Amino acid sequence: MSDPNISSDQHICSTDISVESVFDVDDSVPYETQQTVQQYLSQETRHDILQLILGHPHHLVSVTEFTYYISKSRATISEQLADLADHEILTQYSHQPNAEVRDLPTDFWGFTEFGLRLIAEYNYLRGLPIMRAAHDATDKTEKVQRHEGAPRPTLPASIQSVLTFDETDQAEENTRVAVDSCVESHTETIYADAALVDPSVLNGDADGDRTLEELF
Repeated sequence: MSDPNISSDQHICSTDISVESVFDVDDSVPYETQQTVQQYLSQETRHDILQLILGHPHHLVSVTEFTYYISKSRATISEQLADLADHEILTQYSHQPNAEVRDLPTDFWGFTEFGLRLIAEYNYLRGLPIMRAAHDATDKTEKVQRHEGAPRPTLPASIQSVLTFDETDQAEENTRVAVDSCVESHTETIYADAALVDPSVLNGDADGDRTLEELF
C-alpha cells in the first residue's frame, strides 16, 4: 500500500509498478487484464472518486469534499479510498501547516504516477475539461468552499503536467460550440411539420379551394 503520509516535497515514484502485479492478472491474457481493470475502475463509488479528483481545480481532494459531492456514506468513501490506495492508484498527501488552523483539512487524496498512467490508458483524461466545468458549476457550501481553497501540497511535476490543460482555450471552445448551436437552431427547422414556403401548393392536387376544416 502507498505511504499514507506523503508530504509536498516527496516525489511519488511508481515506475516499478505494473498492472499485472497490482491486479494479480496474467500478462499473457491481455483481454482478461483489460476486463479486470475496467470492471475495477467502473465500480460506482471508485468511478465517482476518480472523476471528482480529475475535475477538482487542484486535483487533491479532502474527505469532506468527497462526502459532499458523492452520495455515499463517509465510511463507504473512506473504504474505497483505501482500496484505491491498495491498488497504487491514489495516495494521501499531507499538508501539516493546516493542522494549526481551525476548520482546514490536513490530508488530501490524489493520483500516484501509476494511477495517472492507468486512467490515461483507459481514456479517463478525455473528460477532464468536462469534469472541471461540472465541478465549477456545482453549488458549494461555505465549508466545501473553505476546503477547496485550503492550502495543499504541491503535486509532483510529472503528475501536474498531465492534469494541466489550457482552461482559456477550453472556455473559448465551449463558447464557440454554444454560439454555433444557437445559430444552427435558428437557421434549421426543428419541427416535423414546418410551414410550406409556398402555401398555395397545399391544394395543388385538389379541385377548387378547400376549407380549413377539410384539412384535418
